[in-house]
Amino acid sequence: MSNEGINVLSLFDGMSCGQQALDRLGIRVNNYYAAEIDKYAIQITQKNYPDTIQLGDVCGVVAKDLPKVDLLLAGSPCQGFSFAGKQLAFDDPRSVLFFEFIRLLKELKPKYFLLENVRMKKEYLDIITEHVGGIEPILINSALVSAQNRQRYYWTNIPNVQQPEDRGIVLKDILEDYTDDVYLAGEQLQLNYKGGNQLNPNYKSQANTIHDIDNKSGTICAGTHGYANGYVPTPKQVGTAVDIKGYDILKRVYSPDGKSPTLTTMQGGHREPKVVTGAWRGRYNKDGSTTQKLELRKDDKTNTLTTVQKDNVVVDQEMRWRKLTPLECERLQTVPDNYTEGVSNTQRYKMLGNGWTIDVISHILRNMEE
Repeated sequence: MSNEGINVLSLFDGMSCGQQALDRLGIRVNNYYAAEIDKYAIQITQKNYPDTIQLGDVCGVVAKDLPKVDLLLAGSPCQGFSFAGKQLAFDDPRSVLFFEFIRLLKELKPKYFLLENVRMKKEYLDIITEHVGGIEPILINSALVSAQNRQRYYWTNIPNVQQPEDRGIVLKDILEDYTDDVYLAGEQLQLNYKGGNQLNPNYKSQANTIHDIDNKSGTICAGTHGYANGYVPTPKQVGTAVDIKGYDILKRVYSPDGKSPTLTTMQGGHREPKVVTGAWRGRYNKDGSTTQKLELRKDDKTNTLTTVQKDNVVVDQEMRWRKLTPLECERLQTVPDNYTEGVSNTQRYKMLGNGWTIDVISHILRNMEE
């Protein structure tokens, strides 16, 4: 785009994912107008981008009140279209807001536009495509640029948009090394675990899924307190190393079975995970049955145990499971660490679940002509 900068209007702006993507590309923005009504999302946007011009409800945005807009962004509420919802589509009052995007697209006639939405029935896809001038969407899975499976359609007149290259990122790459016990699953769920990838054997859903950290997470969503995103395994502290100086967190020894061999001093400030035994993990077989497999792992990125078979380790107790932290959800959306800090965790999970994967958006926007 021009070195003089561009004017952007972002509808349903949320925590301003579009602005993050433009920032990441180094594209100069003269004016960034945001139509958003969630006070917590607005708070986070203004914390990170204080020059953002907030316009409030999209229904009150009028083209004549704005300068020439170069880029129109929108991710209209998707619950009515989603395969995960009731699929009321255009009968859902939330989905009707899509037509506010169409209204402003016609009134503003921006050089470029980008519309994001969820996977949906072809008949709904065709209706949206018709309203945006026959431009067919491209389906991109965020798994190519992050550790999250998140398939989304993107309608845009930006030329030559292709699939991004697969970066090979998996869940273990984004997990925190240490997390607070407040993220642990409830005690009753822990006790009732019977193996496999569902923490509650009587309730199969993403919210109840134990994610394999050697693969991708499910699609993070705006569920209450983060539990809708499922769980990851976490080791249990069983002792303290006596030959390491420094903060207590550096001395902790982790093991799922309560056994703690003597630790020797290691290089690297002792910040590496001190996992000394294995953990049970349920794995599906071809016939649909599950087999419990074990493995010991030490990893620079996370102290969570994995399941690749190298050593057999017998354990007497089961692993503990925890939900993803807000920071980990930021990483799944390729949002900068602690970008959403400043509001409650509940609100952080919500805006991250409603948001865009930044590196997907920047991948698309980088094709805007100079």
